Amino acid sequence: MREVKITEEDKGQRLDIVIAKNSHGNLSRSQLQKLLKNGKVSISGKTITDGSKKIQSAGVVKIQSDNIDNKSDISQTAENIPLDVVYEDEHLVVLNKEAGMVCHPAPGNYSGTLVNALLWHYKNTLSNIGEIDRPGIVHRLDKDTSGLMIIAKSNEVHRILASNLARKKGKRIIKKYKCFTIGAMNQRDCKIETFIQRDSRNRQKYTVSEFGGKKAITLCKTLRVTYITSNKPISLVECELLTGRTHQIRVHMKHIGCPIVGDPIYGKSKIENVYPSIVKNFKRSALHSYYLEFIHPITEEQLSFRSDFPNDMRELNNLYGTP
Repeated sequence: MREVKITEEDKGQRLDIVIAKNSHGNLSRSQLQKLLKNGKVSISGKTITDGSKKIQSAGVVKIQSDNIDNKSDISQTAENIPLDVVYEDEHLVVLNKEAGMVCHPAPGNYSGTLVNALLWHYKNTLSNIGEIDRPGIVHRLDKDTSGLMIIAKSNEVHRILASNLARKKGKRIIKKYKCFTIGAMNQRDCKIETFIQRDSRNRQKYTVSEFGGKKAITLCKTLRVTYITSNKPISLVECELLTGRTHQIRVHMKHIGCPIVGDPIYGKSKIENVYPSIVKNFKRSALHSYYLEFIHPITEEQLSFRSDFPNDMRELNNLYGTP
């Protein structure tokens, strides 16, 4: 049995984040999720199963964790993989992740990941309050998504950034993406607000749900529409995330009938012959994290970063003109 003390300063924060923070690296959020699911976590004798629950008052959390192995299920090996660093100081790193790179080790991807690269370049200077196999990772990008990410070098910075990621106003982190889509939105600008959950028929996919899942909000702005024929448009769309759900932009664009070019999961299964070969044969989801803006968690400086398209998306952009 373990006990974790919850203080007044923890009020309003997610229970799983606070427990992981106060367990001094001995319990990751992924391990905690398993304990919650199995009814092994309680406060004042009441079993808690939802780690996203916001803390209302100080107290003591009791955790039955004797059978939990504190070591990661996935070994972490430092690998000398180049990183495209945009900004760095003693507290954090902003980098450009290339398309095709997985963020952290997982079944089928035990090497060549961003975490493997981070361990080589930053060794023991990364935060460790997130999931145990994701040192420094504040937010992730899908394997095929390129662009800007923030890496935390300390637990304090990680906590502040994670908290700001969840904000919808104030010191929130602004994340904007650009994508090419098959089709055009009905309105030039729109706000997509739905619930998203795992697809019951395919656990690798997510889907919009009317009755369950987590709220997901995406702001979309059409930057350009190009018509291959009179009724076959391709759009360049800017998407701003107000929430950070897995596959959120990809799911939302499919939901409104504008799947992302090259998306192997949510894209159309067939693109008509009227589309150029570069579109039909695009090798990944044409989605790029191009803009980040946030308040530095330590210096309070306002920071903003932009990332140009990588070569494959630049070729798409050149084909349809520059906005």
